[in-house]
Amino acid sequence: MKEILSNFNDQSAQNGFNQADVQKNRILIAVCYVFSFLFFVPLLIDGSSSYCRFHANQQLTLFICEIILGIVLGIIGLIPVLGAIIGVLVGICMLALVIALAYGGYNGMAVRIPFVGNLINIF
Repeated sequence: MKEILSNFNDQSAQNGFNQADVQKNRILIAVCYVFSFLFFVPLLIDGSSSYCRFHANQQLTLFICEIILGIVLGIIGLIPVLGAIIGVLVGICMLALVIALAYGGYNGMAVRIPFVGNLINIF
């Protein structure tokens, strides 16, 4: 999986991570990817850490994407069979994305969400 994630890894951001921060906060980062509405927790724990700030931005981006996809899939879900098929496929893709991001965050990588990972840099 590391080979696939290395294609989306922001090496310059990863080089700025303090390895002590990574070791201290990696479980928290992985858990917060699974529950993306907790995007602010890494900032509460260690707001000065570039590792926590990077992943909080990615988690916020993921959370916003999940909300938008939920609205769009709610509308598409009105189409009887096609809506269900599309909903299942998007759900599987989102699950794979969350697992990949949590895995990358746990391993200290700076994995950006494909296509939208650069859009939000609030923290």
